[in-house]
Amino acid sequence: MNERTLIDPEAFALKFAQTAQTEAIADKDLAIAAKKFLLSYLTAYYLVDDFNAIERTNFKRIDEKKFQDLTFEELLNRVKSLNKY
Repeated sequence: MNERTLIDPEAFALKFAQTAQTEAIADKDLAIAAKKFLLSYLTAYYLVDDFNAIERTNFKRIDEKKFQDLTFEELLNRVKSLNKY
């Protein structure tokens, strides 16, 4: 990831406030709960970002024909190669 990660503070705070109310988090525990909430958010965000990057590299083949350019026989062969069952 080359870009900085920026979080919309208003949206994040609103979602955390809703969660804090729903879960009845005590006032003295709000800062700790907010940090855990942020940790969960960032962990999920970066896992998804890593997954998307891997998916882009796995399915980005320059030499491969596009679906609409395949003959029927080529399409059948591709489906057979993808079928693991």
